[in-house]
Amino acid sequence: MGAGFLKALEDLESRAGDVLEPRLRDMLRLRVSHLNGCHRSIRVHSESLARSGARPDVISALARPALQIRAGLVSDGDVAALRLAEVLTDAPRALEPAARADAGAWFNAAQLGAIVETVAITSAWNRVLRGTD
Repeated sequence: MGAGFLKALEDLESRAGDVLEPRLRDMLRLRVSHLNGCHRSIRVHSESLARSGARPDVISALARPALQIRAGLVSDGDVAALRLAEVLTDAPRALEPAARADAGAWFNAAQLGAIVETVAITSAWNRVLRGTD
């Protein structure tokens, strides 16, 4: 793996999703890492959420599909963002218009773009880490 590629990925990650609340961005990173089966990233993002004050039940809930997260555990907007992240990460399903529309009810265009950025960069890191472990 070239150092230039890793540096470019780090630079992209530092800016990706920067219009989102840090907690949501970390939740998205953890959910995507679960979907991609990247255990190293799951540990890193779980620890990051814990350091930021996220409750253990919130962190563990992110291992399950967004629509199965217990009501009131996270906001409805968070669920919509997590659902969109799931659809974007699970390529065989393709984009479900309902997931995009639901997220669009909670987030503006810049924030929706930030969700897409966060999913893309997290998925890229997951693949790099799984390929080099």
